Amino acid sequence: MKRGSVGLVAYSSSEEDEKPASELARPKKKRKLPTLSPSLSIPVPVDNPALHQGRVRAVPHVEGQYATYIYVPLVLHPKEALYTLVEDVLGICKGSVPAQALHSIGRQENQNTGSGIGACWELHISLSRPLFLRAHQREDFKRAIKKVALSQAPFDASFATFSELTNDEKTRTFLALEVGAGHQEFRRCLDFLTPTLRSLRQKEFYTDPKFHASIAWALLEQKVTPSDLSQLQPPVSTAGALDEDALPSATSPANDETPPPSSTERFPRIPHFPPDLVPSLNQTYEDKLSQAKTGGFVVDRISVKIGRDVFTWPLKGTQ
Repeated sequence: MKRGSVGLVAYSSSEEDEKPASELARPKKKRKLPTLSPSLSIPVPVDNPALHQGRVRAVPHVEGQYATYIYVPLVLHPKEALYTLVEDVLGICKGSVPAQALHSIGRQENQNTGSGIGACWELHISLSRPLFLRAHQREDFKRAIKKVALSQAPFDASFATFSELTNDEKTRTFLALEVGAGHQEFRRCLDFLTPTLRSLRQKEFYTDPKFHASIAWALLEQKVTPSDLSQLQPPVSTAGALDEDALPSATSPANDETPPPSSTERFPRIPHFPPDLVPSLNQTYEDKLSQAKTGGFVVDRISVKIGRDVFTWPLKGTQ
C-alpha cells in the first residue's frame, strides 16, 4: 500500500535571502523635521520696565493664561466735589514728593463724560486679588460674576480717609481713598464671590480687607528683579494694594529688546511717602471727604478685567 503524499512547506532555497539578526535589530535612522518659519512662531512678551515707568511685572507671563481681577468702577466727572478734591490732593502731593516719582492712577484725558468731551477719573475698588485664568475658564467665570451681580442690590458707600498702602511685592507704594460706609456691603460681595474663586482654585481676597481706590503711586527704593519676586514669601499684610499695572496680559505684544538690568535705575524712587503727608491730608480733607455729597457714591455695577478686555454687569434692579 502506498502512503499518501504529505504536503511540504516551501522554504527558500537560497541562504542569501536570510538577514543577520544584528541587521534586523538595527533601528532606522530618523529624519529631521524641517525648521518652522520665524513668521509662524508666537512671540513671547518680554517684561521691559523701561517702557512702564520702572514697574516690574509681578507674575511672569504664561502663554494662554489671562491676568484677571474683579472691581467696582467709579467714574468722577469734572465739577463733581470728589473730582475736585482728588485734583487738589494730587497737587499737594506733587509738592511733597519729587514730581517725576509720583504717578496718578485713573486719570483719563479727552474722554466722553456724557456732558461733552473732557477729562475724568476712573477709580477702581478691588474685590479680588490678581487671578489667572486659562482660556477655557473665561466664559464660565464671566457667567459666574454676572450671576453674583444679579444677586446683589445696589448700595450706598462713601470714602472716609486717606491712607498709604504698598503692594504685596513691596515694589510700589500707593496713596488711597479708604471706604468707610458700605464696608459691610462690600464684604457681602466677597462672600458671594468666594465659591467661584474656590472652584477655580484661585486666591481669595484678604482676610481683613481695606476696600480702597488708589489715586497715585510711586516706586519704592528697593531693587527687585523678576527672579527675586518668584522667591518672595507669601505677604504678611492682610490688605495690600492691588497692583493692577503689574499684572501680565496674555494679549500684550512682545517687546523687541530685553532691557539691561540697570534700565529701571533712571526712574525716581522714594523710601515711602513723607511721614506727615497722609496725616496732613486727613486733617485737611477728612471732614469734607466723609460728607455724602463729596465722598459718597452708589455701588451699582461690578466689572471684571480679563487680559485687556473689560466686562461690566449692573447689580440687581439697576436701570
